[in-house]
Amino acid sequence: MKRIVFLIVVFVFLSMISSCRKGQSVIQDTTPPPEPQKAEVNRFENIDTSGAAVFQEANLADDLARQAAAALQTIYFEYNSYQLNTVAFDQLQVAASFLRSNEGLRVLVIGHCDERGSSEYNIGLGEKRAKSIKEYFQNIGIEPIRIETTSYGKEQPVESYCRDEECHSKNRRGEFRVLAR
Repeated sequence: MKRIVFLIVVFVFLSMISSCRKGQSVIQDTTPPPEPQKAEVNRFENIDTSGAAVFQEANLADDLARQAAAALQTIYFEYNSYQLNTVAFDQLQVAASFLRSNEGLRVLVIGHCDERGSSEYNIGLGEKRAKSIKEYFQNIGIEPIRIETTSYGKEQPVESYCRDEECHSKNRRGEFRVLAR
């Protein structure tokens, strides 16, 4: 029985091949050849993203420097938090518009903390603050390679020797620096 089925399959296959050869026609392809693909240019392919990267602040033209200063405002955080608040979201929308308008620019986000707590803890908290800003940008479509992060913890306060919450609140921040092109 298997032999008969095998012979039928072979017969059908050979019939199909011979009918294809008899009825061969020449069809000319009228579709145009595909256009050559434009190579995508990666403006950031030579950027060092390793932990040993050295950041150099960009020397911007006056007009661009003014635009950057207006758009890249300091983001402030609540005590012991790295969560973005509604004011921060509004400021980051402005910053994102600026970055979209200036696609060649990269920024460094620096996380800062107030003077309370250990240096180690504050370095970690400052890093989380900077990364929360970077994640926000990534979530709205800014390329991650354009945003670097670092933390100074409590090492560079805006105001030192704080005794009240108003003073401390000025030190809990994320700052921007435009990096060299």
